[in-house]
Amino acid sequence: MKFTKTVDCGNSPKREFLKELSRLFAAYEIDQAMSYMDEDIHWTLVGDQAISGRENFAAALREHSDNKVKELIIHSIITHGKEAAVYGEMLMKNGQHFVFADIYTFKSAKGDKVKSIVSFVQLKNS
Repeated sequence: MKFTKTVDCGNSPKREFLKELSRLFAAYEIDQAMSYMDEDIHWTLVGDQAISGRENFAAALREHSDNKVKELIIHSIITHGKEAAVYGEMLMKNGQHFVFADIYTFKSAKGDKVKSIVSFVQLKNS
């Protein structure tokens, strides 16, 4: 998988954390990604479904793992306190092209465990 970031995460541990977490999700390295999730993680896929709990979250990711990501592009990562946002694109091996924005809430301002994610995902027509 090709990974492109148009943002320089520089000296921001939370930005680096979210860059790596985005890469783990896109590569379907689910077990490693789950180590960063709070036990009571809540994931809202806007317009689709809400998923609660680490096991249910991992299962939902595995359901989509057959649609492999060819390229992940991160355009922006914004962090402030216990909240953060990642904006980017995913080009899939099957030809689909998605634009996404994920809004993260951390368990604490330290930013080492994710408590919730709200995902906005749109299929982009070429």
